[in-house]
Amino acid sequence: MFDKIGGLIKYWHVIALSDELKKGKSLKRNLYQIPLLLWRDEDLKVHALLDICAHRKAPLEVCDFKESHVLCQYHGWKYDKEGSLIDIPSSQHLIQKMKCKVDSYTIFEQNGFIWIYLATENEKNTLPEPLTEVAGKDWKHYQTSMLFETNEELLVENFMDATHTPMVHDKLIRDNDKKVKHTITILQTNETVHVSYAETKEKIGLGLDWMLGKNLTVSHTDEFLLPNLVRVNYYINQIHRFQAFIACTPLKEGKTIAFVRLSFQFKWFNYLIKMIIPYLAKKVLKQDFIITQKQFANQQIFKAKSDNNIDYDAMHNKVKKIRNNKINNVALRDESTTQKIDLTL
Repeated sequence: MFDKIGGLIKYWHVIALSDELKKGKSLKRNLYQIPLLLWRDEDLKVHALLDICAHRKAPLEVCDFKESHVLCQYHGWKYDKEGSLIDIPSSQHLIQKMKCKVDSYTIFEQNGFIWIYLATENEKNTLPEPLTEVAGKDWKHYQTSMLFETNEELLVENFMDATHTPMVHDKLIRDNDKKVKHTITILQTNETVHVSYAETKEKIGLGLDWMLGKNLTVSHTDEFLLPNLVRVNYYINQIHRFQAFIACTPLKEGKTIAFVRLSFQFKWFNYLIKMIIPYLAKKVLKQDFIITQKQFANQQIFKAKSDNNIDYDAMHNKVKKIRNNKINNVALRDESTTQKIDLTL
């Protein structure tokens, strides 16, 4: 069923924010075009089934949140939380004879995210990314999500791409009128791409120079993690101050949800940032939405037209290669490569 994603089936995917599923509520969401039904029972545990009845492929609904029973909306076939058939209203004498069930999926909840493991075989030996580096008491967090009209590959590219920030996010993230030279190092492994920007002195957005002083030294890292995760860290005066963790979850072609967790530690300024960060996050995401929507639309029109890459695009090509290798189940030796690039932002 998830054949098109190959080896990506063996990785955890963010399927929802925890706040989206209240006690006794359900949620329907596609993932790689496959319909899923999620719900939180009365004991606050989250469950997930394939949203399709084994009888005639009609959709399902939760009929009992205490017992976690699910009902077919067409003929009333009933399933338990594991997807096992427990009732056929019209033919109860056939229940034991029917060798059918609905696929169920393992759920793990942490850091305000609901993660799903798509492989139905019990092969998983890891847990989702724990985000331990921003778990201290001085760190505050803000989470949100936005539906983008693009695919997950382009969205991952967008969130890792620093060169678009002076244009798309002028005065918010970077100042397009004040260019700074950067030296970056791209480290690729079989499953990650890690991009580090050497420390510079520059003015950064959000008024942080007003909070922290003039002549700030800034460095940051952009990191890709399978299957579709981006982690961005900013260090100001060599102190870890900010992290953006984004899961780019594909619903179907051209529809991708960005699940965003922003973490920050600015001591006594945390309260002020907590107040303004929802507005700023919405503004930045909206700007990204507009440009990626237009980019994706153009790519559909001009599929046969090749891109003209520069050295910085090596980062995006490495991400694409890693994802394609996993999708096609290409076995690789454990190795890493390093590349240095100069650019101006």
